[in-house]
Amino acid sequence: MKSISPTCRLATAAAFVIVLFAPSVLYGAGFEVGEHTPRSTARGGTGAANTTDPSAVYFNPALLSQAGDSQLLVSSNFLRLSAEFQREDFHPPFSDTPQNFDRVENQHGIFPIPFLTATFNLGPENLSLGAGVFSPSAYGNPCWGALEDGECLPDRNGATRGMAVETDMIVVYLGAGAAYRFQLGDERSLDVGLTAALAAQNTDFAVVADANLDRRPPWREDPDNEVFVRGQDLRGFAPTAIFGLAYTDGPFRFGASFRPPIRWELSGTADVEFSEFLQGLETSLTDDGMQLDTWHAGSLRLGWGVVGGQHPADADRPRWDLEMNAVWENWSLVDNFRLELDGDVQTAAFQTSEGDNVTMSLYPVYQPKGYQDTLSLRTGFSYGVNSWLTAHTGGFLESAAQPLAYTSADFVSWERYAASVGASFQILDDLEFDVGYAFIYSPGRTVSNGRVYNPIPMSSCRGPDYDHEGCENPGTPPGNPQNEGQWNAHFQIFSAGLTWNY
Repeated sequence: MKSISPTCRLATAAAFVIVLFAPSVLYGAGFEVGEHTPRSTARGGTGAANTTDPSAVYFNPALLSQAGDSQLLVSSNFLRLSAEFQREDFHPPFSDTPQNFDRVENQHGIFPIPFLTATFNLGPENLSLGAGVFSPSAYGNPCWGALEDGECLPDRNGATRGMAVETDMIVVYLGAGAAYRFQLGDERSLDVGLTAALAAQNTDFAVVADANLDRRPPWREDPDNEVFVRGQDLRGFAPTAIFGLAYTDGPFRFGASFRPPIRWELSGTADVEFSEFLQGLETSLTDDGMQLDTWHAGSLRLGWGVVGGQHPADADRPRWDLEMNAVWENWSLVDNFRLELDGDVQTAAFQTSEGDNVTMSLYPVYQPKGYQDTLSLRTGFSYGVNSWLTAHTGGFLESAAQPLAYTSADFVSWERYAASVGASFQILDDLEFDVGYAFIYSPGRTVSNGRVYNPIPMSSCRGPDYDHEGCENPGTPPGNPQNEGQWNAHFQIFSAGLTWNY
């Protein structure tokens, strides 16, 4: 085991402090978009087999053995979502005049997602350690309403008001990892790794809900009988882990990692803006507590890679490497989002015979999602052009988490096709600057038989199965389909970062 200089000890301690006390406001979403770090972004989202930097804590902890003794990686993705929706005209019951909706598009711009990981040489030979603060690469705050002074407000005739006006989701992992190498020969080795992490989520959302006191169909979608609901600071914590394996045989690399699914049980508050009619009845909530329950899919990464040549900048590095990954995520766990208010609705304008305010029950709202498992196929390639420049390229294709009928505004998760490029610049002997860019295209969708309904929290037709006697059509939620019409979307990711070998 080689000795550690005082300078290296100081740098290691500083890196540890940075990792443990980094700001915890890292953004993410329920659905990953592309991948983190400039190199992975540029290389089509690969990372399960050929990662040689501290991001192995996230991609495959077994690869910490290949990441070097002491490195610090600081990077950020910058995502932009361009998406729009034009809802079909709605024909209200008992009316010959169709209701038109304004075409809406995402109003928020570039969304930053920091990423910080480090490796350490602190112990026995063949044991590698790492730690990090990171979150999924995702677009976490679409605004489908009117953006005024940074606040996303509902458009009275906006096409997504019954699905989502705004979603603002923060997911962060605080993790520490270790890998151990079993040397099987001169050029063969087996590495096993584990990252233990604490996952935290903070979510806000805004949606327009039906507040017709009649609580029976037909649902007219009358803006004068609707309420604007904001779920605020819905927070929760969950332990999780990433398990990894890596096998090296000469120039060939094989890797696999798995993160189990996470069950989210979030608690926060609800801010309800009642319609003028309900305000006139002195309507209020008896309790503003709110609960949100759902799943975050687990992921399985499988990777294969091959390296060759000698890099002009470092004889210990290959000149080129090729990697291919397959990534499976079990999003089919997300059959619905369950929302529940702790209180009920009461009106001071009406009172019972005992003199109490009239109270009406609010039932849990199950937002049907019908998500399905996803599979993505990814490829990445790097080539050392000269002693200071390494070029990267790649691409991927990914199946949709949202079936056509469940296309929704809260998360844009359709089929994706991506192409990417990037480069690494050797600034100093121990400092490298990386950049990556990916364009992700999702084919347009036309939804004609939508299965996303506006929330009717006072309806007695209750989920998740909607087979209650209060359901007009058993198996179908109350409300009208909200997602029928034309959808278009694409993403762009720019990523930049520094890797310091200290």
